[in-house]
Amino acid sequence: MKKSSSKLKEIETAIKHLSPEEQRRLLSRFTRLFQTQKIGPEDLEWLKAAEQAFSFWDNPEDEIYDAL
Repeated sequence: MKKSSSKLKEIETAIKHLSPEEQRRLLSRFTRLFQTQKIGPEDLEWLKAAEQAFSFWDNPEDEIYDAL
């Protein structure tokens, strides 16, 4: 699991270095991908790990998008 954990950290770091627009596009692609694929437990772990990279959108200005 250590190898998987280090890969997750690499992915998180890469996501954090994307521009906000690139992060939105990535999130949109992930959403479409997982809607068309069967999601297993490991996939859910990856999604959970990626959530932290999007936490900067948790602010009053962006609340209007929470319901989308």
